[in-house]
Amino acid sequence: MIKVLIIEDEQPAAKRLEKMLFEISSDFEIIQRCDSIETSVQYFKGGIQPDLVMLDIQLGDGLSFDIFKQVEIACPVIFTTAYDEYAIKAFELNSIDYLLKPINKEKLERSIDKFKKLQQQAVPTDWKMLASLLEKEKRDYKQRFLVYVGEHLHSVQTADIAYFYSVEKSTFLTTKSGKSYPLDFSLDKLESMLSPTDFFRINRNYLIEFKSIKKISILSKSRIKLQLDPLPTDEILVSTARTHEFREWLDR
Repeated sequence: MIKVLIIEDEQPAAKRLEKMLFEISSDFEIIQRCDSIETSVQYFKGGIQPDLVMLDIQLGDGLSFDIFKQVEIACPVIFTTAYDEYAIKAFELNSIDYLLKPINKEKLERSIDKFKKLQQQAVPTDWKMLASLLEKEKRDYKQRFLVYVGEHLHSVQTADIAYFYSVEKSTFLTTKSGKSYPLDFSLDKLESMLSPTDFFRINRNYLIEFKSIKKISILSKSRIKLQLDPLPTDEILVSTARTHEFREWLDR
């Protein structure tokens, strides 16, 4: 049996990952689930090394790189992360695998295949060095946006933005005070510029900030309606394709 330790602070994500592992192979045994740096360090201090660790980079009490600074981990690790690919080139350089959230079963299966091949090679990894590299690569998200107000320029703090939205081919931001300004960025581009902890793309036309949500109505199992503040002119529905991921985002 392959003994697996899952380190993930989002319970639905941990359960889904566990389910996918069992679907991929009956050889897996989940020996423990940890949801923080603290509980993970306590586990490894117990002296039990799993065969594989599934590790979320961002935990409730900090970045999981801190685990490597406190304890020795002698087993392979597959990271799960919401970071953009550019921020995790160190994984590729060190032959370590990673999965971008939401985790896809097919990609997970490929990662497991890679893990099994690396098992045969038994090449040690300097985790502390890798953690140091990744901390330097950590994403700096956009702090403010420059917008036009008539013939003048105005800088809007990202912390003051309630949501972004698109109308036809134009993109706008709306502040928490209800002011809207046009932007030159597409919503696709904005997604990569903003913290996934704070902002979520609920559908094709809206990218919202967590605190802008004032009310959540469940219309059906796969249909969610939101009331935002400030109130948009449109009815705000989470797309069916993003409903599951949206629930996980809310449950962080």
